[in-house]
Amino acid sequence: MDKIVNVIKLMAQTGLFFANVDGKYDSKEKEFIENFIASIEQVGELEPELKADVSDSLNHTYELPAIITATKGLVDGFNEDERAAIMGSIESFIERLIAVDGEVHPAEEENFKQWKAAFGL
Repeated sequence: MDKIVNVIKLMAQTGLFFANVDGKYDSKEKEFIENFIASIEQVGELEPELKADVSDSLNHTYELPAIITATKGLVDGFNEDERAAIMGSIESFIERLIAVDGEVHPAEEENFKQWKAAFGL
């Protein structure tokens, strides 16, 4: 369960980074991240302290190098198939998030390119 919670936290943190990278945290981006967390909570029962831990991750700011390092550290704990599935999910999540406000800002595009390059995607 801890691994799954760590994936959820990382995706929330990654989403928050990309939502803020253009200097504007759009309400649609915020809603997208909140809906992601809510949908995960509906699929599996998260203990209250784990929910609080995930929610707390939304109260911080993140930088791309830290997101990349955290992602690499996280996927090291999974086998190759699991890593591929997680990376595909995160990549898709980022793509949808940066498009949700109807505008892909150059800063979002550039940081996404850097994120993908760090993982050979």
